Amino acid sequence: MLPVPYEPGDDVPPYADVGAFEQGSAVSRWALARYLVGRAVGESVSRSLLIVAVLLLGLTAAAAWGLHSTFLAVVVFLMALGVLTLRALMRAVLRRLTATDQVGPVDQRLRALVADTRGDVLQELRRAGLPSHTWTLPLFAIRLGSRRRRGETIERLRSFDIDRVVPRARLDELHLLLRSITGRSGGPVA
Repeated sequence: MLPVPYEPGDDVPPYADVGAFEQGSAVSRWALARYLVGRAVGESVSRSLLIVAVLLLGLTAAAAWGLHSTFLAVVVFLMALGVLTLRALMRAVLRRLTATDQVGPVDQRLRALVADTRGDVLQELRRAGLPSHTWTLPLFAIRLGSRRRRGETIERLRSFDIDRVVPRARLDELHLLLRSITGRSGGPVA
């Protein structure tokens, strides 16, 4: 690369183009992109389950006071407890799988990256024709668990374009965050 004529005080740096530099290897970028997508989907499903549980608790109150049906109130309340238990279990598994407890000081920035990714994930799920709204995300898990709908859902997931969801700048920032957590100063993050 040839140097650009540069005078002290100019806004132009001595080299106008430094080339593309990506953090990590292709494998680490692939894995971290999927990590961000997984965390974003997990957070969205967790929110969805919380909304469902709150709605069920509201129905419990309506059944108890409005319909004066103790039996119906107890059944709906038990359903709400089941949803809250499922949410707690799911969050515990995700916390364990994604090592959320180990990120400590950079947790807030990592959460912001996941939140930035969430909207893009939902938009890409919509483009692929999959459940993608807060209230329909639990249907996504049901479709994956259903024998009849699993094939169709997996086929649609194949059209999910990770590059639309996780831009390079977001991956580079995640690599730098992970480096600061692990204390590594050089080399690719695996």
